[in-house]
Amino acid sequence: MTSAGLVRPTRFDLGELLPLWPSMPQPRAFILAAALFALVVKLCIAALTVGTNDAESFYNFGRFIWEHGLLAQYRAAPDFNHTPLTGWFCAAAYGVGRGLGFNWFLRVPGIIADFISVLVLLRRREAAGRPPWWALALFALSPVSVMVSGYHGNVDSVLTCLVLLAVRECDRGRAMACGIWLGLACNVKVIPLLVAPVFFFFWFFRGRAREFFLPASACILAGWAVPLIALPRIFLGQVLGYSSNWGSWGIPYALRASGLPLFEPLGFAGLTPEQGMIMTLLKGGIIVLGLWIAWNRRAMPANALFSTVALVWAEFFVLAPGVGAQYLVWIAPFLLMDSALWYAVVTLASGIFLGVFYQTISHGWPWYRGISTAELVPAWVAWSLLPWASLAAFLFARRWKIFGLAPSVRQECQPVGIPEGVEI
Repeated sequence: MTSAGLVRPTRFDLGELLPLWPSMPQPRAFILAAALFALVVKLCIAALTVGTNDAESFYNFGRFIWEHGLLAQYRAAPDFNHTPLTGWFCAAAYGVGRGLGFNWFLRVPGIIADFISVLVLLRRREAAGRPPWWALALFALSPVSVMVSGYHGNVDSVLTCLVLLAVRECDRGRAMACGIWLGLACNVKVIPLLVAPVFFFFWFFRGRAREFFLPASACILAGWAVPLIALPRIFLGQVLGYSSNWGSWGIPYALRASGLPLFEPLGFAGLTPEQGMIMTLLKGGIIVLGLWIAWNRRAMPANALFSTVALVWAEFFVLAPGVGAQYLVWIAPFLLMDSALWYAVVTLASGIFLGVFYQTISHGWPWYRGISTAELVPAWVAWSLLPWASLAAFLFARRWKIFGLAPSVRQECQPVGIPEGVEI
Protein backbone atom coordinates (compact mmCIF):
# COMPACT_ATOMS: atom_id res chain seq x y z
CA MET A 1 0.00 0.00 0.00
CA THR A 2 1.19 3.53 -0.72
CA SER A 3 0.80 6.43 1.64
CA ALA A 4 -2.45 7.29 -0.12
CA GLY A 5 -3.82 3.82 0.53
CA LEU A 6 -3.57 2.74 -3.07
CA VAL A 7 -1.93 -0.42 -4.34
CA ARG A 8 1.25 0.31 -6.32
CA PRO A 9 0.92 -1.20 -9.82
CA THR A 10 3.24 -4.10 -10.50
CA ARG A 11 5.57 -4.16 -13.46
CA PHE A 12 4.10 -6.01 -16.40
CA ASP A 13 6.15 -8.98 -17.56
CA LEU A 14 4.95 -11.06 -20.49
CA GLY A 15 7.16 -13.92 -19.31
CA GLU A 16 4.98 -14.33 -16.20
CA LEU A 17 1.97 -15.00 -18.40
CA LEU A 18 3.59 -17.80 -20.42
CA PRO A 19 2.76 -20.55 -17.90
CA LEU A 20 -0.92 -19.47 -18.13
CA TRP A 21 -0.95 -20.21 -21.84
CA PRO A 22 0.15 -23.81 -22.40
CA SER A 23 -0.46 -23.50 -26.14
CA MET A 24 1.99 -20.61 -26.49
CA PRO A 25 5.38 -21.91 -27.72
CA GLN A 26 8.22 -21.52 -25.24
CA PRO A 27 11.40 -19.73 -26.36
CA ARG A 28 13.38 -22.98 -26.55
CA ALA A 29 10.81 -24.56 -28.85
CA PHE A 30 10.75 -21.46 -31.03
CA ILE A 31 14.55 -21.39 -31.37
CA LEU A 32 14.66 -25.08 -32.26
CA ALA A 33 11.88 -24.62 -34.79
CA ALA A 34 13.67 -21.63 -36.30
CA ALA A 35 16.96 -23.57 -36.51
CA LEU A 36 15.23 -26.54 -38.17
CA PHE A 37 13.43 -24.24 -40.58
CA ALA A 38 16.71 -22.55 -41.54
CA LEU A 39 18.36 -25.97 -41.97
CA VAL A 40 15.65 -27.12 -44.37
CA VAL A 41 15.75 -23.84 -46.32
CA LYS A 42 19.53 -24.08 -46.71
CA LEU A 43 19.33 -27.71 -47.83
CA CYS A 44 16.73 -26.76 -50.43
CA ILE A 45 18.84 -23.85 -51.69
CA ALA A 46 21.87 -26.13 -51.88
CA ALA A 47 19.86 -28.71 -53.85
CA LEU A 48 18.41 -26.21 -56.32
CA THR A 49 21.47 -24.06 -57.06
CA VAL A 50 25.02 -24.46 -58.31
CA GLY A 51 26.43 -21.84 -55.95
CA THR A 52 29.33 -19.50 -56.61
CA ASN A 53 32.64 -19.97 -58.38
CA ASP A 54 34.02 -21.21 -55.03
CA ALA A 55 31.79 -24.27 -55.41
CA GLU A 56 33.02 -24.79 -58.96
CA SER A 57 36.63 -24.45 -57.83
CA PHE A 58 36.06 -27.06 -55.14
CA TYR A 59 34.49 -29.33 -57.75
CA ASN A 60 37.59 -29.05 -59.94
CA PHE A 61 39.85 -29.60 -56.93
CA GLY A 62 37.86 -32.64 -55.86
CA ARG A 63 37.92 -34.20 -59.32
CA PHE A 64 41.67 -33.64 -59.72
CA ILE A 65 42.48 -35.03 -56.26
CA TRP A 66 40.22 -38.04 -56.87
CA GLU A 67 42.03 -38.79 -60.13
CA HIS A 68 45.62 -37.74 -59.35
CA GLY A 69 46.01 -37.36 -55.58
CA LEU A 70 46.44 -34.53 -53.10
CA LEU A 71 50.14 -33.88 -53.64
CA ALA A 72 49.62 -33.57 -57.39
CA GLN A 73 46.97 -30.94 -56.69
CA TYR A 74 49.36 -28.81 -54.65
CA ARG A 75 51.97 -29.07 -57.41
CA ALA A 76 49.57 -28.36 -60.27
CA ALA A 77 47.44 -25.53 -58.88
CA PRO A 78 49.05 -22.51 -57.15
CA ASP A 79 45.54 -21.30 -56.29
CA PHE A 80 44.86 -24.42 -54.21
CA ASN A 81 45.30 -22.82 -50.79
CA HIS A 82 43.33 -25.33 -48.75
CA THR A 83 44.23 -27.84 -46.07
CA PRO A 84 44.57 -31.57 -46.81
CA LEU A 85 41.33 -32.36 -44.95
CA THR A 86 39.35 -29.96 -47.12
CA GLY A 87 41.00 -31.34 -50.24
CA TRP A 88 40.23 -34.92 -49.30
CA PHE A 89 36.66 -33.97 -48.43
CA CYS A 90 36.23 -32.45 -51.89
CA ALA A 91 37.61 -35.62 -53.44
CA ALA A 92 35.21 -37.77 -51.40
CA ALA A 93 32.26 -35.53 -52.33
CA TYR A 94 33.22 -35.89 -55.98
CA GLY A 95 33.76 -39.63 -55.71
CA VAL A 96 30.32 -40.34 -54.22
CA GLY A 97 28.62 -39.92 -57.58
CA ARG A 98 31.51 -39.02 -59.86
CA GLY A 99 30.52 -35.38 -59.47
CA LEU A 100 26.76 -35.87 -59.42
CA GLY A 101 25.37 -33.88 -56.50
CA PHE A 102 28.80 -32.51 -55.59
CA ASN A 103 27.62 -28.96 -54.94
CA TRP A 104 24.99 -30.23 -52.52
CA PHE A 105 27.41 -32.49 -50.65
CA LEU A 106 29.89 -29.61 -50.43
CA ARG A 107 27.40 -27.40 -48.57
CA VAL A 108 25.84 -29.99 -46.25
CA PRO A 109 28.60 -29.90 -43.57
CA GLY A 110 28.32 -26.11 -43.23
CA ILE A 111 24.54 -26.31 -43.00
CA ILE A 112 24.74 -28.92 -40.25
CA ALA A 113 27.45 -26.89 -38.50
CA ASP A 114 25.12 -23.88 -38.39
CA PHE A 115 22.47 -26.00 -36.67
CA ILE A 116 24.99 -27.31 -34.13
CA SER A 117 26.13 -23.76 -33.38
CA VAL A 118 22.54 -22.80 -32.57
CA LEU A 119 22.25 -25.77 -30.21
CA VAL A 120 25.48 -24.79 -28.42
CA LEU A 121 24.32 -21.21 -27.90
CA LEU A 122 20.85 -22.36 -26.90
CA ARG A 123 22.36 -24.54 -24.19
CA ARG A 124 24.41 -21.62 -22.98
CA ARG A 125 21.37 -19.36 -22.96
CA GLU A 126 19.51 -21.84 -20.75
CA ALA A 127 22.47 -22.21 -18.38
CA ALA A 128 23.77 -18.64 -18.23
CA GLY A 129 20.96 -16.38 -19.40
CA ARG A 130 22.77 -15.08 -22.48
CA PRO A 131 22.28 -14.20 -25.30
CA PRO A 132 18.75 -12.68 -25.34
CA TRP A 133 16.10 -14.82 -26.94
CA TRP A 134 15.46 -12.38 -29.78
CA ALA A 135 19.15 -12.30 -30.68
CA LEU A 136 19.41 -16.08 -30.60
CA ALA A 137 16.38 -16.26 -32.90
CA LEU A 138 18.11 -13.84 -35.27
CA PHE A 139 21.21 -16.03 -35.18
CA ALA A 140 19.17 -19.14 -35.98
CA LEU A 141 17.51 -17.40 -38.93
CA SER A 142 20.48 -15.25 -39.93
CA PRO A 143 20.31 -14.21 -43.58
CA VAL A 144 24.12 -14.18 -43.58
CA SER A 145 24.34 -17.89 -42.75
CA VAL A 146 21.49 -18.68 -45.18
CA MET A 147 23.37 -17.02 -48.04
CA VAL A 148 26.82 -18.32 -47.11
CA SER A 149 25.98 -21.87 -46.04
CA GLY A 150 23.04 -22.41 -48.35
CA TYR A 151 24.23 -20.71 -51.52
CA HIS A 152 27.92 -19.76 -51.56
CA GLY A 153 29.62 -23.14 -51.35
CA ASN A 154 32.55 -23.26 -48.95
CA VAL A 155 33.50 -24.69 -45.54
CA ASP A 156 33.62 -21.52 -43.42
CA SER A 157 30.59 -22.38 -41.27
CA VAL A 158 32.29 -25.62 -40.22
CA LEU A 159 35.33 -23.63 -39.09
CA THR A 160 33.10 -21.30 -37.07
CA CYS A 161 31.32 -24.16 -35.33
CA LEU A 162 34.58 -25.88 -34.35
CA VAL A 163 36.04 -22.70 -32.84
CA LEU A 164 32.76 -22.22 -30.94
CA LEU A 165 33.09 -25.74 -29.54
CA ALA A 166 36.66 -24.92 -28.46
CA VAL A 167 35.35 -21.91 -26.51
CA ARG A 168 32.66 -24.10 -24.94
CA GLU A 169 35.32 -26.50 -23.65
CA CYS A 170 37.04 -23.59 -21.89
CA ASP A 171 33.78 -22.99 -20.03
CA ARG A 172 33.83 -26.65 -19.04
CA GLY A 173 37.46 -26.51 -17.94
CA ARG A 174 38.55 -29.11 -20.52
CA ALA A 175 41.92 -28.02 -21.93
CA MET A 176 42.53 -31.19 -23.94
CA ALA A 177 39.13 -31.13 -25.63
CA CYS A 178 39.59 -27.42 -26.37
CA GLY A 179 42.87 -28.20 -28.12
CA ILE A 180 41.31 -30.98 -30.18
CA TRP A 181 38.42 -28.82 -31.38
CA LEU A 182 40.78 -25.99 -32.31
CA GLY A 183 43.10 -28.45 -34.07
CA LEU A 184 40.17 -29.73 -36.11
CA ALA A 185 39.24 -26.15 -37.02
CA CYS A 186 42.79 -25.59 -38.28
CA ASN A 187 42.37 -28.68 -40.45
CA VAL A 188 39.37 -27.10 -42.13
CA LYS A 189 41.19 -23.83 -42.81
CA VAL A 190 44.39 -22.38 -41.41
CA ILE A 191 42.88 -19.06 -40.27
CA PRO A 192 41.92 -20.35 -36.77
CA LEU A 193 45.64 -20.14 -36.03
CA LEU A 194 44.92 -16.42 -35.59
CA VAL A 195 42.73 -17.11 -32.54
CA ALA A 196 44.93 -19.93 -31.22
CA PRO A 197 46.86 -17.52 -28.91
CA VAL A 198 43.56 -16.65 -27.22
CA PHE A 199 43.23 -20.23 -26.04
CA PHE A 200 46.92 -20.77 -25.38
CA PHE A 201 47.28 -17.71 -23.10
CA PHE A 202 43.97 -18.53 -21.40
CA TRP A 203 45.26 -21.97 -20.40
CA PHE A 204 48.82 -20.69 -19.80
CA PHE A 205 47.53 -18.28 -17.15
CA ARG A 206 45.82 -21.23 -15.45
CA GLY A 207 48.92 -23.43 -15.57
CA ARG A 208 47.43 -25.85 -18.12
CA ALA A 209 49.05 -24.72 -21.37
CA ARG A 210 50.58 -28.15 -22.02
CA GLU A 211 47.18 -29.86 -21.75
CA PHE A 212 45.92 -27.59 -24.50
CA PHE A 213 49.02 -27.19 -26.67
CA LEU A 214 49.99 -30.84 -27.13
CA PRO A 215 46.64 -32.17 -28.42
CA ALA A 216 46.10 -29.06 -30.55
CA SER A 217 49.56 -29.37 -32.10
CA ALA A 218 49.21 -33.13 -32.60
CA CYS A 219 45.84 -32.69 -34.30
CA ILE A 220 47.17 -29.96 -36.62
CA LEU A 221 50.39 -31.75 -37.52
CA ALA A 222 48.60 -35.04 -38.12
CA GLY A 223 46.21 -33.34 -40.52
CA TRP A 224 48.92 -31.42 -42.34
CA ALA A 225 51.56 -34.16 -42.27
CA VAL A 226 51.34 -35.42 -45.85
CA PRO A 227 52.01 -32.15 -47.73
CA LEU A 228 54.10 -30.72 -44.88
CA ILE A 229 56.59 -33.58 -45.21
CA ALA A 230 56.43 -34.09 -48.97
CA LEU A 231 56.02 -30.49 -50.19
CA PRO A 232 56.85 -28.14 -47.31
CA ARG A 233 57.67 -25.07 -49.40
CA ILE A 234 54.66 -25.37 -51.70
CA PHE A 235 52.28 -26.18 -48.86
CA LEU A 236 53.42 -23.39 -46.55
CA GLY A 237 53.62 -20.87 -49.38
CA GLN A 238 50.19 -21.60 -50.85
CA VAL A 239 48.26 -22.22 -47.65
CA LEU A 240 49.88 -20.11 -44.91
CA GLY A 241 51.06 -17.42 -47.32
CA TYR A 242 47.65 -16.73 -48.87
CA SER A 243 46.71 -13.00 -48.71
CA SER A 244 43.30 -12.90 -50.43
CA ASN A 245 42.44 -10.29 -53.08
CA TRP A 246 43.61 -6.69 -53.11
CA GLY A 247 41.22 -3.81 -53.68
CA SER A 248 37.73 -4.96 -52.71
CA TRP A 249 37.77 -4.59 -48.93
CA GLY A 250 38.68 -2.08 -46.23
CA ILE A 251 42.01 -0.26 -46.36
CA PRO A 252 43.14 -1.64 -49.77
CA TYR A 253 39.77 -0.60 -51.23
CA ALA A 254 40.27 2.94 -49.95
CA LEU A 255 43.79 3.04 -51.39
CA ARG A 256 42.62 1.76 -54.74
CA ALA A 257 39.80 4.31 -54.74
CA SER A 258 42.43 7.05 -54.50
CA GLY A 259 43.13 6.51 -58.19
CA LEU A 260 46.90 6.21 -57.80
CA PRO A 261 48.31 3.82 -60.42
CA LEU A 262 50.48 1.94 -57.92
CA PHE A 263 47.32 0.79 -56.06
CA GLU A 264 45.29 0.03 -59.18
CA PRO A 265 45.94 -3.74 -59.82
CA LEU A 266 43.07 -5.86 -58.50
CA GLY A 267 43.25 -9.41 -57.17
CA PHE A 268 46.19 -11.38 -55.78
CA ALA A 269 48.45 -11.70 -58.84
CA GLY A 270 50.50 -9.07 -60.65
CA LEU A 271 50.50 -6.63 -57.74
CA THR A 272 52.96 -3.76 -57.43
CA PRO A 273 55.77 -3.81 -54.83
CA GLU A 274 53.92 -1.11 -52.89
CA GLN A 275 50.80 -3.25 -52.73
CA GLY A 276 52.84 -6.23 -51.57
CA MET A 277 54.49 -4.16 -48.85
CA ILE A 278 51.15 -2.80 -47.59
CA MET A 279 49.62 -6.28 -47.54
CA THR A 280 52.59 -7.55 -45.54
CA LEU A 281 52.26 -4.66 -43.06
CA LEU A 282 48.53 -5.28 -42.68
CA LYS A 283 49.05 -8.99 -42.07
CA GLY A 284 51.76 -8.19 -39.54
CA GLY A 285 49.43 -5.75 -37.80
CA ILE A 286 46.71 -8.40 -37.61
CA ILE A 287 49.08 -10.88 -35.97
CA VAL A 288 50.57 -8.38 -33.50
CA LEU A 289 47.22 -6.96 -32.43
CA GLY A 290 45.76 -10.46 -32.14
CA LEU A 291 48.61 -11.50 -29.86
CA TRP A 292 48.16 -8.34 -27.79
CA ILE A 293 44.44 -8.97 -27.32
CA ALA A 294 45.06 -12.60 -26.37
CA TRP A 295 47.80 -11.73 -23.87
CA ASN A 296 46.06 -8.69 -22.39
CA ARG A 297 42.88 -10.67 -21.72
CA ARG A 298 44.49 -13.96 -20.61
CA ALA A 299 43.26 -13.58 -17.02
CA MET A 300 39.63 -13.00 -17.97
CA PRO A 301 37.12 -15.67 -16.94
CA ALA A 302 36.01 -18.30 -19.43
CA ASN A 303 32.74 -16.51 -20.22
CA ALA A 304 34.77 -13.54 -21.51
CA LEU A 305 36.44 -15.72 -24.18
CA PHE A 306 33.53 -15.06 -26.52
CA SER A 307 34.38 -11.36 -26.42
CA THR A 308 38.10 -12.03 -26.82
CA VAL A 309 37.57 -14.16 -29.93
CA ALA A 310 35.12 -11.56 -31.29
CA LEU A 311 37.75 -8.83 -30.84
CA VAL A 312 40.41 -10.85 -32.67
CA TRP A 313 38.07 -11.56 -35.57
CA ALA A 314 36.99 -7.91 -35.65
CA GLU A 315 40.54 -6.60 -35.86
CA PHE A 316 41.22 -9.13 -38.60
CA PHE A 317 38.32 -7.79 -40.67
CA VAL A 318 39.30 -4.17 -40.10
CA LEU A 319 42.95 -4.68 -41.12
CA ALA A 320 42.59 -7.55 -43.60
CA PRO A 321 44.17 -6.96 -47.05
CA GLY A 322 41.23 -8.81 -48.56
CA VAL A 323 38.15 -10.69 -47.41
CA GLY A 324 35.95 -13.30 -49.04
CA ALA A 325 32.21 -12.79 -48.70
CA GLN A 326 31.90 -16.13 -46.90
CA TYR A 327 34.31 -15.04 -44.14
CA LEU A 328 31.56 -12.96 -42.53
CA VAL A 329 30.20 -16.02 -40.71
CA TRP A 330 33.41 -16.40 -38.67
CA ILE A 331 32.64 -13.74 -36.09
CA ALA A 332 28.88 -14.28 -35.74
CA PRO A 333 28.44 -16.46 -32.58
CA PHE A 334 31.20 -14.67 -30.68
CA LEU A 335 29.90 -11.22 -31.53
CA LEU A 336 26.43 -12.39 -30.48
CA MET A 337 27.75 -13.38 -27.04
CA ASP A 338 29.63 -10.10 -26.66
CA SER A 339 26.73 -7.82 -27.59
CA ALA A 340 23.35 -8.71 -29.04
CA LEU A 341 22.95 -5.15 -30.33
CA TRP A 342 26.28 -5.11 -32.15
CA TYR A 343 25.52 -8.55 -33.56
CA ALA A 344 22.25 -7.23 -34.99
CA VAL A 345 23.99 -4.19 -36.50
CA VAL A 346 26.77 -6.23 -38.11
CA THR A 347 24.31 -8.87 -39.34
CA LEU A 348 22.17 -6.20 -40.97
CA ALA A 349 25.19 -4.57 -42.62
CA SER A 350 26.62 -7.93 -43.73
CA GLY A 351 23.25 -9.13 -44.99
CA ILE A 352 22.79 -6.05 -47.18
CA PHE A 353 26.30 -6.38 -48.62
CA LEU A 354 25.96 -10.11 -49.29
CA GLY A 355 22.54 -9.60 -50.87
CA VAL A 356 23.99 -7.06 -53.31
CA PHE A 357 27.10 -9.19 -53.92
CA TYR A 358 25.23 -12.41 -54.71
CA GLN A 359 22.58 -10.56 -56.71
CA THR A 360 25.33 -9.01 -58.83
CA ILE A 361 27.43 -12.11 -59.48
CA SER A 362 24.29 -14.22 -60.07
CA HIS A 363 22.96 -11.66 -62.59
CA GLY A 364 19.66 -11.19 -60.81
CA TRP A 365 16.91 -13.47 -59.58
CA PRO A 366 16.63 -16.34 -59.21
CA TRP A 367 20.09 -17.05 -57.84
CA TYR A 368 21.37 -20.20 -59.45
CA ARG A 369 25.03 -19.74 -60.37
CA GLY A 370 27.21 -16.86 -59.21
CA ILE A 371 30.56 -16.13 -60.83
CA SER A 372 32.58 -13.30 -59.31
CA THR A 373 34.79 -11.55 -61.86
CA ALA A 374 36.96 -8.45 -61.84
CA GLU A 375 34.55 -6.78 -64.25
CA LEU A 376 31.70 -7.07 -61.74
CA VAL A 377 33.66 -5.64 -58.77
CA PRO A 378 32.62 -1.98 -59.37
CA ALA A 379 28.96 -2.99 -59.17
CA TRP A 380 29.19 -4.28 -55.59
CA VAL A 381 32.45 -3.17 -54.00
CA ALA A 382 31.13 0.03 -52.39
CA TRP A 383 28.61 -2.03 -50.43
CA SER A 384 31.47 -3.85 -48.70
CA LEU A 385 31.98 -0.66 -46.69
CA LEU A 386 28.82 -1.49 -44.71
CA PRO A 387 30.17 -4.58 -42.86
CA TRP A 388 33.69 -3.13 -42.72
CA ALA A 389 32.50 0.12 -41.14
CA SER A 390 30.19 -1.68 -38.69
CA LEU A 391 33.03 -3.94 -37.54
CA ALA A 392 35.40 -0.97 -37.28
CA ALA A 393 32.80 0.83 -35.16
CA PHE A 394 32.43 -2.23 -32.94
CA LEU A 395 36.20 -2.45 -32.48
CA PHE A 396 36.38 1.24 -31.59
CA ALA A 397 33.49 0.93 -29.14
CA ARG A 398 35.22 -2.03 -27.48
CA ARG A 399 38.69 -0.45 -27.36
CA TRP A 400 38.61 -0.54 -23.55
CA LYS A 401 38.50 -4.34 -23.75
CA ILE A 402 41.71 -4.29 -25.75
CA PHE A 403 43.75 -1.66 -23.94
CA GLY A 404 42.40 -1.85 -20.39
CA LEU A 405 39.33 -2.05 -18.23
CA ALA A 406 37.13 0.98 -17.78
CA PRO A 407 35.85 1.38 -14.19
CA SER A 408 32.23 1.32 -15.33
CA VAL A 409 32.48 -2.03 -17.11
CA ARG A 410 34.37 -4.25 -14.69
CA GLN A 411 31.37 -6.57 -14.59
CA GLU A 412 32.91 -8.43 -17.54
CA CYS A 413 35.42 -9.87 -15.07
CA GLN A 414 32.64 -11.53 -13.11
CA PRO A 415 31.82 -15.06 -14.21
CA VAL A 416 28.30 -15.67 -15.44
CA GLY A 417 26.32 -17.53 -12.83
CA ILE A 418 25.93 -21.10 -14.00
CA PRO A 419 24.39 -23.63 -11.63
CA GLU A 420 26.89 -26.13 -10.30
CA GLY A 421 26.93 -29.40 -12.17
CA VAL A 422 25.30 -27.92 -15.27
CA GLU A 423 27.32 -28.37 -18.44
CA ILE A 424 27.02 -26.00 -21.35
